[in-house]
Parts: sequence; C-alpha cells; structure tokens
Amino acid sequence: MNNALLNQVVEALPDSAAVFDKNLQLLALNKAFVENNKKHLGIELKEGDSLHILCKGYPDLAQQSLHNWKRALTGERFNFVLSFGNPPLQYEVRFSPLLDEQQRVTSVLMIIRNIQQETQARESEGFFRSVLENLPVGLHEFTPDGWHRNMNDAQRQILGDAHPAVNNQPYNVLEDPFNRRTGLTELLEEVRIRKAPVKKEMLLKYAEQHEGTVTRIQPLYYEATGFPVMDRNGDIAYLFLILSEITEKKLAVLSLEKSERLLHTIVENLPVGYIQFDHYGFIRRVNQTQRKFFSQTGIEEQPDGIMMHDPFSRLFELDQLFQQVLQKGKMIRMEKKVDIPIGKMSREFFLDLTMFPVEDPVDKDQIVVALVNDITEKKRQEIENNKTQDFLMQTGEIGKIGGWELDIITNRLRWSAQTYKIHELPPYAAMTFEKAMTFYTPESLKRVEHAMAACMERGKAYDIQVTLNTARNNVIQARAIGKPEYKNGRLIRIYGVIQDVTEQFKIRDQLTRNTELMRLFFDTIDMGYAVMDKDGKVNFINRKAQEIVDHGKVIGRNIFEVFPMLVGSTFHARMQQCMNQQAPVSFSNYRPELDKWYEFLLAPMQDGSISIFTRNITDSKKMQRELRKANDQLSSLNKYLVNQNKQLEDFAHITSHNLRAPIANLKALMQIMNETDEEQEKELYRSMFQEVIKNIDETLNDLIEVVQIRKDLNVEREKLVFSERLQKVKDILFVDMETSGIRLTTDFAEAPDIEYPKIYLDSILQNLLTNAIKYRSHDRTPTLHLRSWTVDSGVMLTAEDNGIGIDLERYGAKLFGFRKTFHKNKDAKGIGLFITKSQIEAMGGSIQAESQLGVGTKFIITFSPE
Repeated sequence: MNNALLNQVVEALPDSAAVFDKNLQLLALNKAFVENNKKHLGIELKEGDSLHILCKGYPDLAQQSLHNWKRALTGERFNFVLSFGNPPLQYEVRFSPLLDEQQRVTSVLMIIRNIQQETQARESEGFFRSVLENLPVGLHEFTPDGWHRNMNDAQRQILGDAHPAVNNQPYNVLEDPFNRRTGLTELLEEVRIRKAPVKKEMLLKYAEQHEGTVTRIQPLYYEATGFPVMDRNGDIAYLFLILSEITEKKLAVLSLEKSERLLHTIVENLPVGYIQFDHYGFIRRVNQTQRKFFSQTGIEEQPDGIMMHDPFSRLFELDQLFQQVLQKGKMIRMEKKVDIPIGKMSREFFLDLTMFPVEDPVDKDQIVVALVNDITEKKRQEIENNKTQDFLMQTGEIGKIGGWELDIITNRLRWSAQTYKIHELPPYAAMTFEKAMTFYTPESLKRVEHAMAACMERGKAYDIQVTLNTARNNVIQARAIGKPEYKNGRLIRIYGVIQDVTEQFKIRDQLTRNTELMRLFFDTIDMGYAVMDKDGKVNFINRKAQEIVDHGKVIGRNIFEVFPMLVGSTFHARMQQCMNQQAPVSFSNYRPELDKWYEFLLAPMQDGSISIFTRNITDSKKMQRELRKANDQLSSLNKYLVNQNKQLEDFAHITSHNLRAPIANLKALMQIMNETDEEQEKELYRSMFQEVIKNIDETLNDLIEVVQIRKDLNVEREKLVFSERLQKVKDILFVDMETSGIRLTTDFAEAPDIEYPKIYLDSILQNLLTNAIKYRSHDRTPTLHLRSWTVDSGVMLTAEDNGIGIDLERYGAKLFGFRKTFHKNKDAKGIGLFITKSQIEAMGGSIQAESQLGVGTKFIITFSPE
C-alpha cells in the first residue's frame, strides 16, 4: 500500500491512529493522534519521527510500549487497556500488523481509543443496579399497561415464592383481582391518570405467627408509592411501585389510638367527676360523672369557660386551689361542704376534692386536673350506720340468715339468735363446736370438717351446701359460709353465716328439671347450641355443640380458659360486638387443627347472656374451593392456548424471514454461476450451493422439531457456542458479506457459550448481521462487533455497527414494532427486529438499542438464565 493511500486510511479512522515500520519510525498518523500526543505528552509528531519520542520522560510507559511494539512487529494482533494521565484515564490500545504479498510484517497499525466514558458508564450501571437490588424497600417496574418488567430482591420477598411475577410468568398488576380489593390497582390507575407520584397506606397481606400450637394471623401494612417515568413525548414509559413495610408503625399508631380511646373511656366512665384545666384556667374537659352532677345540682356547665367565671369553681373555691396547685406543684385534697340552692330550696352537698398538676407530654405546659367525688351519700351513710344494725337483724330473720363465730384461742362458739332459730333451738342455749357438728348428716359432716380443716390450716374461706337435722328432727338445706381472721399472722377466729335455703333448693330442683327438659329439646336439633354469660362462662351446651367442641367438661368453665387460642380471635371479637351492640352477629370461622369451617350466629339475651348457634359448613366451603380451583385451571388453560398461538405465529415469522436470506443467496450464486464460463469457478459455486442448501435444510429441520413440541410452553434449550453459531450464519450470508465488504469482529472470551434454543440464537445472530449489512453507510467500510459477557448469572450480548443509525427520538417507541421500517431501504421488511425481540422476551430476556444518526447503532441483549 503506497503512503498516500495509507495516510488516507489512517486519517479516516475516528480514533487516534498511527502506522510505524520495523525501525519504529512513523509512516502515517492522523490528526487525532497528533493532537492527543501534543495535549497529553507535550510532543508534536510528524511522519518520519521515531516512536521513542512518545516515551520521553516516562520510563514505565517506555518499557511497556517497547514490549508491545515488539510483540506487534512479530505479527501478533492484540489489544490492551492502558491507564494514563492525571487524573488517570482509560485507553484501549490496539496493534494490527500490516503484511505484504509474501505475508511478511512490513509495518504495524496502532489505534488508541479513549474508553474512560464507557468504563465509567459500565461501573455506574453496575453501581446503580446494585443499589436498586439492595434497597430495603420493595421496588417493582411495570409497563404503562401494568405488565411486570422487573423487581428487586426486597419486592420478591414481599410477593413470596409462589407469586407469578417472581417466577417470571406473565403478570399484570392492574388485572389482579386481589389488588383491586387492597386498593393497589386504584393507586396505580391514579398514577396513570395524574402522571404524578401517588402515596397511600394499605393492608396488602397477612402473615402467620406461630406460638406453640397457636397460629395467629398478623396483618402486614405497607406504604405504597407509585410513580411514572416519562419519555421525551410526555407519555408514560414505565410505572414503578415502591412498597415499604410499616406494620410496626401502623400497629403502634393503632395501639396509640386504642390507648387514647381507652383512656377517654376510662376518664369518661370514672365514678368520680373529672375536670381538666389548662395553665390559664380554661376548662378543657369534663367527664359524664361531673356533667351528671351539674345536671343534678342545676349548675350550668361552661364548656371551654374560664375558671374565674365558672359558678361551680367559685362556689367550691376551685380558683384558689388552682393557684395553690400551680404555685406549689403538689397535690391538694380536702373535703368541702356547701349548700346549693335548687329552686326555692337548698340542698346540702359534701365533696371530696383532689387537685393535682400534670405536665402536658407534648407542649410541656402545666395542666391541672380536679377529681370531684360526691361523698354526700357517704356522709349520710355514717349517720345511718346506727340504724343499720337493727335493719340487719330484721334482714337476717326475713332471709333466714344467722351468724356464728368460733374463737380459736378459747374454742368458744357463739351463735346469733337467728342461727338458733334455724336449728330450732331455744335462744342462747349452751352450744359447743362438737355439739354443733352433730346436727349435720354424715355426708355433710365430712364436707364441713374438710372445709374447716382447710380454713384453719391454709386460711381458705369456704361456701358449701349442707343438710341439717334440726332439734325437732326436721331436715333442711342450708348454705354454710366460713372465713378466717388473722392478727399478727396468727389465726384468731373463724366466723361466718348459715342460711336456711330449703325453699330456694326446692325452686332450684324444679329449675333443674326444666333445664333437663330444655336439654332434651336442644339435643334433638341438628345444630350446635350453647349459652354463655358476658364473661365467657358456659352455662349450657347441647350434644351437637359438645361434639363440635370435642372437649371434656365445658359447662361452668370459661370458654377462653378452656380454649386460650380463642382470645383475640374472630369469635372473641364478634362476641364483644354482639354484647356492645346488643344485636345478633353472624360469621364463619376456620379451625385449622380440624380442617373444618363452622358458621356461627350470636344473639344477645335479656339477662346479658349470649345464645350461640353453630353448624358445620366444611362441605360447602370445600365445594367453593373446588369451584375456584376449576376456575384457576380454566385460566391456566387459556394462558396456555394464547401462548401456543403466539408461538405458532412466531414460527411462521421465523420461517418466512430467516429463509429469505439464504434463498436470496442461492439466487445470487446461480446468477453469478450462469455469468461465468470457467468450469473451476462453477464447481466452486456448486460447493457453495451445497453449503447454503445444507443450512436451509438444518433450519427447516429445526423448525419442524420445535413445532412438534406441543405440550411444552418453552422451546427446548441446549448448550450453544457463539462462535460456532455465528459461523453458520456467516456461511448462509456469505454473498451478502462479500458484496458489502463488512468487517465482522467478535469478543466471546468472557461468555463463549449459552444455554438457549438453537433456532432462536441463529435467528437473532442472522438478524443482527443482516441489519448491519442492510443499513450500512456507503461513506465508510461497514463494521459489526459482537461481544458477550456474564452478568448476574445471565449472559449479555452487544452488537455494535457503524451504519447510518436510527433517529431514536423519532422512532424509539416503534423500533421493535411489527413491520415498522425507518429507512427507505428497499430490503427493509420491518420484521427482523420484531422477531428478534419476540424470541428474546419469550425466553425471559430483553433487548435495548442505542443509536445516533450517521454514527451507528448498538443493540444490547440480556439473555435470562434458565
């Protein structure tokens, strides 16, 4: 090659380039090489200069450069990355030996390209990908229509292993009925309408918490933030969803609200009046007890009034006490007596007043609380206490209740007059403990002796039913109650009462018979029935309910002690609702230990108890479950059929598109062969015919083999070597490559092979090479560089050409569309990129494009791991 032509070639290169001979003298160099050396090394170079000048003042660079120049002069073609400058920049240096007709090295082409930007871009991309993947919140990417695209690890953990998006199955977040119930669909729809971020708190799922044999359902709350990413045209390009778990915060807020409601309820229902003043003396709160007192006394309540003008405060001198509490910062308690005029009369009131300061936890201001306890009745009670004794005696006689006392120290037994009357003895007859025991029947005597022993030894009070034979030989039923009394830790006496309950016993016996009749009635119905008081104690349960409970004795016991797993359960909550609202409540509940569903009806009763009706609805629930399962199977079948149709369409496109190029080559070879008269050339073309026909035959066989896979949704993968598959494509496109003069380079060192369907990979490589040929620039030699490497256990492939490029601002959204063309090239069909994208995405991968008009196009393909 003459020097003039060499200079033209070197000058046309976009990067710094120079050609030197075996003596390391420069034969040709372009403008970029001269300017960069002048800028970074301060050296002006020209043809004829020695390369030694480049390393002047840089010993390390000189040693490395001489070593690489010598390698290049031996005929080795290589490239390496060099860091140089302050701050250091990354450069890619390539050496290519130039050979004469005898294949001897005459000179070497050196090209230096600044790859700092590319290096930083790759590092930045890796950094941001790592940041997004390791965010402590869930991040999910969707298409504008709601189809799943990508997510980070935190989002996968939130969705769970069974979620279709986690398993790379087609998933549309806007079509998920569960999301419509939780409000997630509404949030994303609002983002799409407003084209702006939207944030909401919502309950998205439940988690099981296991505590021994108890399983609790824990609600999980999330702060959901949806936001759009817009394209250059102002349309939504992607939808993003951020999920941040706020369960602990939400439960804390709910707990705080519950505590506030509880505190409000406690204050409101205090048995004493409650008045709250701020530090200026304004009344801020009055509870219902105090309001009731105002209503009784006729004093008008002053909401938000000031203490100085409040008649109640002036009447009881609360204004003076308020000042003392604030000044001293201590509690004041006293009794107040006052006559309050009510109409034309006055009424005497006694109040126990307690005032104390409290610091507001938020504003840190001092507030004063006044507790007003109306002790008028207590005072009057003291007056009436003297009358009480006579009243109690009369009551004891009417109720047939007598008292008794046993002095432990003297062993003396004392009876009241009514106790003598119950035993049908004359009053004040001499009585001893041993004689008193003779009135009990043998069975009752054992019970009394056992109860007395427990009372003496362990201080245990007793309340028992006994049978007595009176002095007149009458049999009566009695209730005996005993209680110990201690002084300085020593038992000094046992005292109590005895009541004649013979009449009550007869009534109870009749009630027992009625209860038995009721039990017989309820045992005949095919539904569980029980009666429970407001504290949870079971008073009645029929046979069906006992079978459902499957437990020993339940009657007379608290259901929440027998079955502690019911505390905090749906049953517990509905029971509270029934009591609070005094209205029937129906619901269903699942017992996981039995794998059964039960339907309940709770109805309040007039005495405060609750009637509980229940029946087994497991069969009904299972039938519903089977119906849902059948619906899911139909949905899966529908997805399968849609996928099959798409796959058949894809095969049709592959057949029509991928066979066009080899057939065109056959036509071209036949035309060339017909135009030549040389038998040797015709023989060469015949061998080419065989190779192209062989590849066409392989393609057809592969298509037939794939079509026969009817039941498998995925095309079969196999281990493929990039260089081998590319060679097959090159053989097919031999004529096109020769005609276009395209220069094809590869770098498969980092990822030489891949698990992938052969027919798909061949089609992808053929389309990439065909596009580089079709859309080449006629102003320069066309080039295509293929490179593969691994990332996140997957494989990346880039195809970069120097063709005419694509206007992505104008056509970016339609680049991979079906039958979309962007140039006037007569060979453009608009199918190649569509098929390529379909094949890649069908295997879970993705494809992107970077392009600049007049510079070239770069396709970036991500192959998803199997």
